[in-house]
Amino acid sequence: MPLIRKKRIWWEPVAGATGYVVYVGTDNNVADPAKFLWEDTAGMIFKPVVGKTTQLVIPDEWPEFPRQSGVYRIAVTSRNDVGNESDPLFLSGVFSLVAPVSPSKGGIEDFPSALPEPSAFDHPLMSQGRTIISRGLEEVKNNKEVGNAYLGNDLPAKNQSDWW
Repeated sequence: MPLIRKKRIWWEPVAGATGYVVYVGTDNNVADPAKFLWEDTAGMIFKPVVGKTTQLVIPDEWPEFPRQSGVYRIAVTSRNDVGNESDPLFLSGVFSLVAPVSPSKGGIEDFPSALPEPSAFDHPLMSQGRTIISRGLEEVKNNKEVGNAYLGNDLPAKNQSDWW
């Protein structure tokens, strides 16, 4: 089952109310006081909330809430014990209660290490390269003129021998 982020529709409690009714729709009729007709408003559904509860968690507490992504207009009314309803509190919000499609392909494999395998250094060209580099380092170490050319002639000679 996919993870769907929940939304909470809430309102402040009203003295004397024995319940509330929450209306939802995408049509502007839900949010237009002149066109709001409570349960007879076209293009919307509603849910009675009995008791002192002042919130609905969507979709858990209202499975019929529309699943299509989009902007929904919400109207909340308070209701007394004989069924009279107040004028609505109008709210609006973006809802997206559908998870994206799952990835269709994947796998698990060893991740290549940052260093090459030790056998990569056994190639004949690698051996030749090591020999050339070693000879060059020896030349810099043993030949003062070459050493000065590569390492700088302002360094004291006694320190140059400490480098190898």
